[in-house]
Amino acid sequence: MKSNNINSYGSNLILELILTSEAYMNQYIDLFPDMTDSALSFSVDPECSCRNTIITHYNQNTESVSRFTEKFLAENPTTIDLKKFIIKYEKNEVSGKFFKIDKTTEAYANFIKTTRNENWIYNHMSVSTEDDSYVIFFA
Repeated sequence: MKSNNINSYGSNLILELILTSEAYMNQYIDLFPDMTDSALSFSVDPECSCRNTIITHYNQNTESVSRFTEKFLAENPTTIDLKKFIIKYEKNEVSGKFFKIDKTTEAYANFIKTTRNENWIYNHMSVSTEDDSYVIFFA
């Protein structure tokens, strides 16, 4: 995977590799020792606040992290199934669509979780009510 492709998947690829490849994580830590605590924490708890630290590090060091990742993947091509990874992180454009869900905290939380898990992209979200439902519009 070339750097321009790595950049298009940004921090998602780095997070996935830290989570799934001990070899990647160890080399990442060796190259970026200030990220040791965050990488180790994330590898056991992907929902930890350290996730944001790794993303910030990637955003501030995109070129060096991407170069490292490209080299690692070239040397370890079976570390990650890139086809499955790309499908997992493919963007899902929902502008111009609307959805109706039950008017409960749980339904709304599940809906928001779905938007994250399916990588929905949109510019604006509006929520309206209709009887016992939320109607959610995307622009």
